Amino acid sequence: MKDMYAFVQPYFKWLWDWSIAHYPESLILVIPLLYMVYRVLLYLRLYITALGPYRGMSTKIYKVVDGDTILVNNPLRRKRRYKVRLIGVDAPESLRSLYQNVAPFGAEASQYVKKRLYKGRRVFLYYDKEPRDKFGRVLAYVYLSNGEFLNATLVKKGYAFAKRYPPNVKNAPYFEKLERKAISRKRGLWQIYTPDGNLKASYKRSQDYKNFKRAHNLG
Repeated sequence: MKDMYAFVQPYFKWLWDWSIAHYPESLILVIPLLYMVYRVLLYLRLYITALGPYRGMSTKIYKVVDGDTILVNNPLRRKRRYKVRLIGVDAPESLRSLYQNVAPFGAEASQYVKKRLYKGRRVFLYYDKEPRDKFGRVLAYVYLSNGEFLNATLVKKGYAFAKRYPPNVKNAPYFEKLERKAISRKRGLWQIYTPDGNLKASYKRSQDYKNFKRAHNLG
């Protein structure tokens, strides 16, 4: 990366000098150009730092499973997929399994992630201490090509709980800070969940909850 910055530095200097000499007309050209250069450098930074085998990978979305689990393409084997569990977040369940029932706000969380991670979208995965869990899933922090930290976005907007999964806790304090703000602003799931992660009594008495249980045969 340092070599890349050293390479482009003379061109930035020339562009700066030209902009000063032709101000203010130069703004029409320079501002879009600088924005384009910024996006290219950001993309290259994400791509290069993800290439290390112990750092992560650059890949594309194949499918969203639920609010905190995705399938991505194997960069080296086209027909193989990796199941990826997002680190540090826990979205309400949107799919029934042997271990858990569907939970309120699970469908909303899943739909939000599906909207953001459409098939074929480029993402950058970064590992923490352990790259896989006992189920063989890749454990990762997910970044979009514009630099957005998706794990953090889910907590910030109230689509997932912040949850520690030792030893992968590098960003846990940051996620917990975002969660406190989301709770105070009653964003997303915090409209129906208490700060300790249980459903609010008022929601349990509501017609919405009765309809939810009926729809999912929860008794």
